[in-house]
Amino acid sequence: MELGLRERKKQRTREEIAAAAMELFRERGFDSVTVAEIAHAAEVSEKTVFNYFPAKEDLILHRGQEHTEALIVAIRELTPGGSVVTPFLRATEKLLDAVENEPVESIVAIPRLVMNSHTLRERLFLGWEQEAAALTPAIAEALELEPDDLIAAVMARTLSWTHRLIFRAAFTRLLAGEDQHAVAAALRVEAARAYDKLRRGFA
Repeated sequence: MELGLRERKKQRTREEIAAAAMELFRERGFDSVTVAEIAHAAEVSEKTVFNYFPAKEDLILHRGQEHTEALIVAIRELTPGGSVVTPFLRATEKLLDAVENEPVESIVAIPRLVMNSHTLRERLFLGWEQEAAALTPAIAEALELEPDDLIAAVMARTLSWTHRLIFRAAFTRLLAGEDQHAVAAALRVEAARAYDKLRRGFA
């Protein structure tokens, strides 16, 4: 459904704030930049920044929440008998398309910031657990299990970490200077192998 004018304006403001923050973070590092400086660069108030991003870390890690929400929607839209592995495989394939085609700097920028900030690493670890907690009931529903079923929780974490490890391998190899097309091609093979094993095991 197409967004209304108000929603489009809000989305544009959100993107402009995030872009201004990212430019400052790249120049000086996450921990050295204040929210006041971000607000000034984006030509908004500090209150406006916090209206869109409740914490400074969200300016970097908000895509993770969007990724989780998209997975939940995809899991709930599975046809009867469909594998819960499929949405994760598709997300990984989309990631590898980006690894192959987008500028390398845009792929490694956030991992580089996270590696250099203890604050971001702690928040990222918390975000991973929050992601698993959000995915578990969606997977349980797809499998007709109780919302807090242990099997669903194990599957949520296993599938999330499969995607995460492939991304980690991608940006590690890109940071080492490997050709992005070669990296994407190699990891597509590894991703297909990993998800095929999981699909058969979960079945």
